[in-house]
Amino acid sequence: MQNFVYTLLYFFFYGLMSASAQNQPLKTYNKNDGLPSLHINDGVQDRTGYLWLASDKGLIQYNGNSFVNYTTKNGLISNNINVVKTKNNALLIGTDKGFSIKSHNVFNNFEGNSVNCILTVNNHTFLGTDKGIVRVREDYLSPLRTNFQIDLNKVNDIQYDGKFYWVATNKSLWRLDKLINPKTLDRIDVNNYTSIFIDDKTIVASTYNNGLKFITGKEIETQTITSQNIKGIKKINNQFWVISEDNGIEVLDANFNFKRTINKYNTLTTNKISTAFQDSGKNTWIATQDKGVYFFKNDNPTQKKPTISFENIEVVFKSIDSININDYEKTLQLPADKNHISFYYKTVDIGNSNNLEYRYTLNDQVSPWSKKSSIDLAYLSPGNYSFSAQSRIGKIESTPIEFNFFIDTPIYQKKWFIWSVIGLVILLLGSIIWLYIRRIQAKNKEKLTKLQLENHLLSLEQKALQLQMNPHFIFNVLNGIKALGNSGKSVELNTTISRFATLLRGVLHNSRQEEICLAEEITTLKNYIELEQQMNPKSFEYSIITNLTIDPEEILIPPMLIQPFVENSIKHGISSVENGKVDIHFFVKNDFLHCEITDNGIGIHQSKKLKTTSTHQSVALKVTQERIKSLSKKSTFQIDEIIENEQIKGTKVAFKIPLKTDF
Repeated sequence: MQNFVYTLLYFFFYGLMSASAQNQPLKTYNKNDGLPSLHINDGVQDRTGYLWLASDKGLIQYNGNSFVNYTTKNGLISNNINVVKTKNNALLIGTDKGFSIKSHNVFNNFEGNSVNCILTVNNHTFLGTDKGIVRVREDYLSPLRTNFQIDLNKVNDIQYDGKFYWVATNKSLWRLDKLINPKTLDRIDVNNYTSIFIDDKTIVASTYNNGLKFITGKEIETQTITSQNIKGIKKINNQFWVISEDNGIEVLDANFNFKRTINKYNTLTTNKISTAFQDSGKNTWIATQDKGVYFFKNDNPTQKKPTISFENIEVVFKSIDSININDYEKTLQLPADKNHISFYYKTVDIGNSNNLEYRYTLNDQVSPWSKKSSIDLAYLSPGNYSFSAQSRIGKIESTPIEFNFFIDTPIYQKKWFIWSVIGLVILLLGSIIWLYIRRIQAKNKEKLTKLQLENHLLSLEQKALQLQMNPHFIFNVLNGIKALGNSGKSVELNTTISRFATLLRGVLHNSRQEEICLAEEITTLKNYIELEQQMNPKSFEYSIITNLTIDPEEILIPPMLIQPFVENSIKHGISSVENGKVDIHFFVKNDFLHCEITDNGIGIHQSKKLKTTSTHQSVALKVTQERIKSLSKKSTFQIDEIIENEQIKGTKVAFKIPLKTDF
């Protein structure tokens, strides 16, 4: 009897929730309304107010009245779109064949794997694909190497909580301190994770068939829900909507308690949901896989001030593509024959598209309010013009937008003798300047040829130097290898041979490059110094410190720039002291890369007196100093002894070169 009462109560409350859901203002958009496809995967609203839908038949734009479809015929990389996001004035589009960026009606395409999610952090754009995470570079997609369990699996979502990156794959949930060269990489849980939602300090992650996971610190709590085949979780009106691809939507309150369901049995006509989101007017959109889009209008709308922007400006029927027309603060200069200008402006308000009115102002002439959102200004007279446009919904008016332009006066309207005098003066001055410039150019050409020859010789000498390695160092390493082989120390022998081979390969490879990344130079230095430590009869220590605001892999420097100074410190600085130490310090300051090499040796002057003549070493140091000085006139190079309490404590080499990166 008690179970029967509980059953009746369940159906009673379920019926109340269903009736409440059915009473919400609902509209369905399908092919009868002009929607090109019923299979919608994602949606987003841009700054202007346009709604953008990702479908299996291209990218769809909605302005509140009509739909516009962008496909491969318009330049899109693929018609099957998985996800769409906005970034500033651009649209980021993830497809089954790679990635597209839409800017000013132009598509920039990047071929790759199927894109499932997009994250923009600190001007970087990262993509979760069917095979790991990639970073969007200027001209290509760069795969990120984290670990094989991420790199080879499907990445469904990526989120950033301000400290850690959270990555949901079809196998696990991961936490990383960085996506580029991560140092912390923790697997939080093993499961098929589909989405991540950051709620204050709690990470809420959805799994495909095992409910929701709440991660606070290192603790994981599971909440079982009735829905299966979960695609994601969204926060709408302070509620959490759990999206299922074939069970509709399960709505939870702010404390994640069951509230109601939205499905084909009470509100919709399908259970196959792709996503849900809200627009700027707090209207809710539900995208489905087979029934188009459902629109829930906000019950308590607050009419905000409308926003208007320029869609296009044409000069003699040709669009202005060279400037950002909505952020152009200067006055556009136009010649006299470019006096036909057309302005197209737009306010997008999904819920009030039929109530919009526009007016424009040209200098002091104000037009009446109308539905028309464009104007052609033909046969304009020469002079300065200020054009502004404004929109309104009811009595609420937008902030006007403004564009200034100037039309030059035709030559035939100017006095001929003024132009004749000006032309004669210009011709005379131009001839004098031209002759003067020719003489300077001739001198400069001669100097340039001489400098090019000197630079070429210096380059040849440096390339030859790069291919060299101190014979004594090579002999010491080979003798050390021989000694290790004779003593039967196979582990140390293998390590030494591997390190020596890596060093030789690095030197040969870098010698063919004009520039290498700082990370490669540091790796080569480590191999060289560790070999020197192993072969040197006296033990010494070293350290390489990098205080950089930029990733060492993105900083470019000429190869073999540091090694000659380090070799000099080891061979002649600390060779005569116990507990020798060499410190190498890299840091960035005022757009320069600084490098300091210090040792606790006998000092540069004393070492010059004691060291045996080495042609290789002296030439290497001299050429390297010339290379540093030739990189920039502002570059400085110093070698000083470190003196404390009137005693020599070592030598310090310091220089700086202009900071150069690969982006």
